[in-house]
Amino acid sequence: MNSKEIIPKDLIAIADIVKPKGLKGELKVFLYNKKSKTLKKNINVWIELDADNYQSLVVEYLLSSGKYEIIKFERIDSRNESECFSNGRIYVSRADFDLVDLIGFMVKDEFGLEYGEVRDIINLPTNDSLIFFYKEKEIMIPISDDFIELFDFKHKVVIVKNSDIFINKC
Repeated sequence: MNSKEIIPKDLIAIADIVKPKGLKGELKVFLYNKKSKTLKKNINVWIELDADNYQSLVVEYLLSSGKYEIIKFERIDSRNESECFSNGRIYVSRADFDLVDLIGFMVKDEFGLEYGEVRDIINLPTNDSLIFFYKEKEIMIPISDDFIELFDFKHKVVIVKNSDIFINKC
């Protein structure tokens, strides 16, 4: 990693790297959301190698292979070069993240109470919002740091905070 490279503070984990595949630098990866359109050709991603150690790479191509995907990064052209990424995690900046990937995720509060599945994402002038149903009422929560604690792609969960404003007032 270039020491002058700035790592975004808003990284979102979207996949785990399983192991190298073949001799050309390809890697077998497990996407947290197989239907996601976020990971695509030419997108810049960050690979977590270990705590506080990331490497920025650009996706050259992505192929489907059963329950896994095969990913190839630019300038990683051999199995030897790709082996250091085994068991790593792939992150994207929140700015590159496609919000529709959240549809179907379970909404929980910071105490573990389940509210329901994300049914839709709407784009409003002030911010984007999650839509879900709780006790037969449609609830809308803004996607902002004030109300979203975590996007857990591995478990397909959105953890909300300060949600009583929306849940109990409706």
